[in-house]
Amino acid sequence: MRVELPRRPRVPELFAVVAFILSFCLPGRLLAQPGVAKTRTTLIIFSERRMRDEEWSALFDALKRGVRSESTEAPALGGADFLRGDQIARGTEVSQPLSVYLHGDCSLLPMARTFSPGALGWVWRVRGQIEPFIHVECGEIAQVLGPMAMGLNRKRRDTLMGEAMARVILHEWIHVATQNPEHAKGGVEKAQFSLADLLAYDEEVRRDPRILKRRWNL
Repeated sequence: MRVELPRRPRVPELFAVVAFILSFCLPGRLLAQPGVAKTRTTLIIFSERRMRDEEWSALFDALKRGVRSESTEAPALGGADFLRGDQIARGTEVSQPLSVYLHGDCSLLPMARTFSPGALGWVWRVRGQIEPFIHVECGEIAQVLGPMAMGLNRKRRDTLMGEAMARVILHEWIHVATQNPEHAKGGVEKAQFSLADLLAYDEEVRRDPRILKRRWNL
């Protein structure tokens, strides 16, 4: 996690940047925040670059699994609907919208291991209010997952990328829903994400966590 001073006049503070740290520990459980009312949010997701239908499906499936998985530990998420920004009809009205912007190329391709990922996602706070806009850096996530993609077919790569993006989105969504910039010691609200954190919803990884280390050592 980084806390930065503003670099642009309109924003007094940048916070809640999801960072990446290399470790192979599965994430711990997170205690629920008391007194947070459940509400239904509509996430409208915009991609800077074109995404295939299969990539959208993988992302939405991962988000739905993530909401179910975190419903106890992060009740602020409540219920949710998910819409593609490129398919919204003019005049569409939704209650409690939350915009998500996917920056860069969200396709996962095999690549050599690197050790210099930047921020995976962030939200902004303006005059003490956390704005309902989430930013996700697909390129940075793809760098983290690149070694995992070696030898995998496209469907499996789509699944891994969707799960990692969903994890980052859920982290930032909690900041918006709770209006709280603080972090927890474990779970989706951690300040820094390991590879295991990004793929915490993946059934194959859950069955055999050692796969993370094996594939990263390719």
